[in-house]
Amino acid sequence: MSGTMSSPKNPITIGCKVTVKGKSKGVVRYIGPTKFGAGIWVGVELDKPKGQHDGFYDGQRYFTCKPMHGVYAISADVQPLKPWQSAVRVIQGLVRGKAEKQVTDHKKTFLAWNALELDEEAQHHEQCATQERVEAILRASHPSIAQLPNEISALTLANACGMSPDFMQWGSDIEVEADYEGPHIQFPITPQGAATLLHHIRSNPDYPVHKKYVAQLLGRICQHLMDDKVGAVNHIEVPPKGKLVVFGDTHGQLADFLLVLQRHGPPSDKVAYLLNGDIADRGDNSLEIFVVILVYKLLYPNRVFINRGNHENHDINRKPADCGGGFYDEIMYKLDGSIFLMFQQFFELLPLTTIINKQVCVLHGGIPRVEGLTLNRVNSIVRRRQCPKIVQTIDDAILFDLMWADPQEAKGIAMAAQRGPNCRKFGPDITKRFLADNSLSLCIRSHEVPISLRGFEERHEGRLLTVFSASNYCGQAGNYGAIVVFDDEMSYTLEEHMAPDLDAMILEYNKTATIPPIAPNPLIQRKNSERDRPQSLAQSRELMNHEVISKLEVKICQYKDELWWYWKRIDENGTGMIPAAKWREGMTNTLKLEIPWFSLQNELARPNQNGEVDYRDFLNRIRNKAIMTGLKKVDNSWEKQILVTLYESILMADLTLKQTLAEFDPDGDGVVSPWEFKQALEKAKVDIPDGQLTALMRLIEKDGGKLDVGTFLDRFQLVYSRAADEGLENTNVGNGERARDLLTRVGRHLLQNREKNRMSIFEEADIDGDGFVQEGEFYKMIDKLNLVPPISMEEKREMYRYVDVNGDGHLNYLEFCAAFKAKVVGMDNEDEAISAIVETIVSALQKNMQSLEFAFRFFDRKGKSGPLTEDQIDVSR
Repeated sequence: MSGTMSSPKNPITIGCKVTVKGKSKGVVRYIGPTKFGAGIWVGVELDKPKGQHDGFYDGQRYFTCKPMHGVYAISADVQPLKPWQSAVRVIQGLVRGKAEKQVTDHKKTFLAWNALELDEEAQHHEQCATQERVEAILRASHPSIAQLPNEISALTLANACGMSPDFMQWGSDIEVEADYEGPHIQFPITPQGAATLLHHIRSNPDYPVHKKYVAQLLGRICQHLMDDKVGAVNHIEVPPKGKLVVFGDTHGQLADFLLVLQRHGPPSDKVAYLLNGDIADRGDNSLEIFVVILVYKLLYPNRVFINRGNHENHDINRKPADCGGGFYDEIMYKLDGSIFLMFQQFFELLPLTTIINKQVCVLHGGIPRVEGLTLNRVNSIVRRRQCPKIVQTIDDAILFDLMWADPQEAKGIAMAAQRGPNCRKFGPDITKRFLADNSLSLCIRSHEVPISLRGFEERHEGRLLTVFSASNYCGQAGNYGAIVVFDDEMSYTLEEHMAPDLDAMILEYNKTATIPPIAPNPLIQRKNSERDRPQSLAQSRELMNHEVISKLEVKICQYKDELWWYWKRIDENGTGMIPAAKWREGMTNTLKLEIPWFSLQNELARPNQNGEVDYRDFLNRIRNKAIMTGLKKVDNSWEKQILVTLYESILMADLTLKQTLAEFDPDGDGVVSPWEFKQALEKAKVDIPDGQLTALMRLIEKDGGKLDVGTFLDRFQLVYSRAADEGLENTNVGNGERARDLLTRVGRHLLQNREKNRMSIFEEADIDGDGFVQEGEFYKMIDKLNLVPPISMEEKREMYRYVDVNGDGHLNYLEFCAAFKAKVVGMDNEDEAISAIVETIVSALQKNMQSLEFAFRFFDRKGKSGPLTEDQIDVSR
């Protein structure tokens, strides 16, 4: 039935757009009487499925629409949609769409950022496995040093460095300087002393507490943990009529820590705190968080508790902040190495699991892979050691998984390949069984930012709760932080937060501080980004995207050879172009990263209008900017020595001209392909690593896949000559300045005829046609030039000795080319070959940096950072 219901104010007809009760929007489909109610009713098809039916209601159909889109309303509840409302609706839709796109883009960027974070951890674990083999080799090579302890325990390492085994003596030999203006800590700790220390951290965290007091705090806490016989499993209680606040990861983000203390108050008889590991690394202020916690732990030993996380470990702490570590650098910047070793002993004494009121288990990583695991079994392991680098025993697995494991939705235990070969994932059945076997109701963990970017995540049918307290992680993730607050009846609430800028918190606090703030020390400044944390989602995404691109550039440079070979096989016609889908496929399969490549391909790969990627250009364009910029600040003679060594390896093969051309151009087409270049070097038994060889092959292919053989040899020789001429001390050609001047003079005359190239000149000089220029032939060639003034016999002998690199009494073609320089047409950047090889070498060094650092530290047990001998470096390689 169709109809009209109108009034001067509210004209409504079939088909017009309306709002129902001022909220839901739709289109009028029916106006008239109904069986279910008196008066005139309006049937509306809503825009969204928020209705009750499809027009059929109470046994009667009045109109037809999509299921759950139909609704009937009395006329008073239906108002026509005014034009301005429609405009507002469109604008709101656009705004929502833009906001939703921003959120989606941010999450995609976060997924890429998180994948790279996990990849760094996976590389760390792979390097740890390598370190086991490296240490075995080093100990076998150096029996005297092999008597020193390895890094199984911080205690053995500290003892080897002469640190006192008496915790209560720590700091006793350290003097406080007269000009120290920070807080003075007296023992035993008093409430006023703790409040003064907390005030200092709130008002001026950039002025570090003196290392004497930090050493004394660590020593007394270690002694307390020993005296209290705290094991791997620690049982605690919520304060009667009080509360327990559980932190997840804080990672040196002081603003998050102080915000929670501001909201809930510092530790007291009624307020307890449990920090679930990963206080260290990443942020600038891990030390300040530890100092506050240690002071209050001594004041209220039964109200402050700490679990150990995977970042409370020596090898992670030694890594730079941008590679997941930073705590070592922070302590060395603010205090010194002895305090770092004290922290390592403290970390090893921390429990791995805390049980709250016999009901809730709190651990950092996850539930171990060991079947039928009980708390008593966990408590039996020897935890006073570093986290194992390789899992070999059941105790290793328990310790490792408690700090590193992640949850999954699938049942059982699986490998967590994205974190590393030792890491495992556990399913909901594992959580359920572990809780049941130990009469527990809930497991709280931390260890990772929830993918939802919330501060918490409930999983495994509500039995597992992930809590992460560092909001806007690393100043760019854009996530919320969260804590769990238990009351004494074991009810809990989840509180999320987004901490403000730390400088803003300090400024606000100092406005109302009752104790005059200490003047800042201009020599101590935070180094990382917490000061400049972005204020919007867009800013966070921009920072995170920049880091993603930078890290991907490093990763791509490490795998350039593999990527080139992958796409080269696809590019059967040698065009250098591949579909964008194949580019994404190559990136995924080669880099082993689950990243939304589609959202990154325009910035990285730059596909053309046909959706094709020039993979040669891509590989040549991507550079490890950080490393190459750093190399510009140091003497680059070692870079040129690389190419000199390579070129001289070919010189030493001592091939005739015919052999040289045959080796580099076996099919005789007059051009050198990458494959011909590779085969030539292999056949000549030139010792060059595959990575450097492929780097040079990529340069040849960059010019369209092939180079004229003469041009190729000229390019190769030119870079060699430039390198050798720049005063390198260890080249086979020596440093004969006079010989080089004479050769330059001769070369200028030999090459002044542009119709002749060096190949034709060599053939003319080779009178007997044996493919070599003999000593006598070399002299005759010079005599024919009739130079004024003439070159003496002594000078000719000196020149010949200089160019006869392998000293065999004759010159092969490459030796002859190396003797005389010429400008090569089309060679815009003669250092390109050097750069390509250097990048390959440096990327390999960077990829294995952790193992190299471990090998170097093997000879520097006391951390003095002294120089190593060449023999020690050779063994480390």
